[in-house]
Amino acid sequence: MTAAREVPEYERDLLAQLTLRWGKRVAVKKDELDLDGHFDAALPDFPGHLVPVLGLPGADRLDREARERILSAAWIAYNAKTAAIEDEIILPACRLMLHERIPVRRDDVAVDALHQTIIDEHYHILMCHNAVGVTRRRRGLADVRFAPGVWSVVQGRDAVRAGLSGFDRDIVDIAFSLAAETTISGFLSALATAREIQPMNRITTDLHRRDESGHAVVFRELCGSLYRSLDGAQRRTFREALATGLTAFRSPDLEPWVQVAAQGGFEIDTGQLSAWAASRPAPARDTGPLHLLLDDLGISHDLVE
Repeated sequence: MTAAREVPEYERDLLAQLTLRWGKRVAVKKDELDLDGHFDAALPDFPGHLVPVLGLPGADRLDREARERILSAAWIAYNAKTAAIEDEIILPACRLMLHERIPVRRDDVAVDALHQTIIDEHYHILMCHNAVGVTRRRRGLADVRFAPGVWSVVQGRDAVRAGLSGFDRDIVDIAFSLAAETTISGFLSALATAREIQPMNRITTDLHRRDESGHAVVFRELCGSLYRSLDGAQRRTFREALATGLTAFRSPDLEPWVQVAAQGGFEIDTGQLSAWAASRPAPARDTGPLHLLLDDLGISHDLVE
């Protein structure tokens, strides 16, 4: 009887497995997508059921052209929010975890994983930029743009870190990035599986979504190593920031949707949107990857509910 092969440690290391397969699994290593070739002008740019302004009183009176412009502007907004999350939340945390002062796992594999993630995230921003560029050009929406600070998650991060400095501020930034990278797949899946919208939008979002499944592993591993090194007060800061980050990701974005509605000549205000959001449950997010880390660290799932 043949003895079972002893599995080398590097084969049991999820980060090692990810870094070794990076060139075969990520979007940045694949051929560029022909965006115009996958653009179908006859199909909507965004699923109508994901656009809150279309659920407001008066939206049913919008003509087809106005509705289509709102859906196109919603796609632009979706990409602007995605790029803001990458640029404002995730990339700064990746760069923080490369600093010696941050007590995370720091072997060569971990450093490789962080640099690969940074490359991925910059490429995702480029993917958003290119896809939106096609939409602006083909739909005549060149002036539809959103500043990074309009999104609830960026505002939530800024509010938590206000008045903090040094390591406490670093903890907040990393906790918010963990909230993003372990729950963003559901945010992306809503479009990646939307067969009713044009192929360009669905395919580019699906490429992004596939990368994020690997990033969830990277952030679980590195944030877990950070949390284990913290003292009691620092752990409390991390848990509170993580909980606030998860809430911020589920919070409605008000001003951007007012701007989206305006592209179809539909005049609304933030009060209407706020009332609409308050009457409905917060959007669900896939917290399964985060639950794995919480179990490993002995943190109650109540934190993410």
